[in-house]
Amino acid sequence: MRISIRVFLRLVAILALISAGPALAQDFAAGMTAHLDKRYAESRRIFGSLAEAGNVRAQFMMGTIFEQGLGVDKDLRAAARWYRMAADGGNASAQYNLGVFYQFGKGVEKDSAIAAGLLRQAAEQGHGRAQNNLSTFYFTGVGVPRDSVEAWKWLTLSADRLKGQARELVLGNRRVIEEELTPEQLADAKRRVADWRKKRAG
Repeated sequence: MRISIRVFLRLVAILALISAGPALAQDFAAGMTAHLDKRYAESRRIFGSLAEAGNVRAQFMMGTIFEQGLGVDKDLRAAARWYRMAADGGNASAQYNLGVFYQFGKGVEKDSAIAAGLLRQAAEQGHGRAQNNLSTFYFTGVGVPRDSVEAWKWLTLSADRLKGQARELVLGNRRVIEEELTPEQLADAKRRVADWRKKRAG
């Protein structure tokens, strides 16, 4: 059986990625060790190389480095670019951070609709802070149609993820929303929560 050159090269690339997997993991761990030890030049070098190669977690770390100015001048535009790469790769934390950037116009032009979309992507992956932020969008009708039932749903799911004072704040906000819901709306909100949990479990 003859294999085309294109298919052969694709197979070679896949095998190279598979064999490089443990090495990439070790490199990322080395980058995290340097980062936690505040050796930011070293961590930036490691993460930068991995990020350029398409490592989503390293792209997220590059975003945090430029957002916080760790060993470099703070550069929100550069942070947004790295977060965008990681968000497109499915990283929930990057989706959340970039959503906040668009929510407040940090490093990008403020856009509530884009912010809501990014927060929803992260929220659907179970990111508690994104679920909390998204609930605010639905309660106020900013970036999405106003929907108090959907806001209650996301606050309930956020409470599953958050702890301490953050969780108490979420539950307090949920009580405020609940006061304006009819019994039928509250039942609908609870059904939405159950459906989301069932979908995630399945």
